[in-house]
Amino acid sequence: MRVAAIVALLFAPTIACGNSRDVVPETHDVRVDPKNQTQDGYEYVARRPLGVVALAEGRGMPAAVAASAVDRVADQMNDCVRDQAAQNHLVPGAVRVVAQIDDRGTVGGLNISKLSQKEAAATAILCVIAPIRLLILPPADADSGARGIAIEATWGTQAP
Repeated sequence: MRVAAIVALLFAPTIACGNSRDVVPETHDVRVDPKNQTQDGYEYVARRPLGVVALAEGRGMPAAVAASAVDRVADQMNDCVRDQAAQNHLVPGAVRVVAQIDDRGTVGGLNISKLSQKEAAATAILCVIAPIRLLILPPADADSGARGIAIEATWGTQAP
């Protein structure tokens, strides 16, 4: 009887666990080249008085082209945030936008994620998403492959 009880206790944890199926949801890892990162973990950061725009990843284009695009978005965002604040429509927030760049250098598609709060959607659309959508970059080289940029922006709070 004792032997049966000991054997049952040894196998109890495996019976209680059921199947060994992994329950971790699928993830999409982003690999960043450490030599291109700033101290903040981004490839490039454009700080302005009313916000920050950071390049999380620039794919299929020279770093200078991606940085120039981020600077243009940051300048337009800063002006837009200032106008929104003057009209008392500003809601501080943050957003992440991934843009696919086609062979001609225009934005072919957007993926918008991580909006900090629903109330900040209007400011995000006017001040970040629209300037990204209107970006025009140099046409693709024959061997550049898929191109895109991932940008994170925050506005209306004290910039770090």
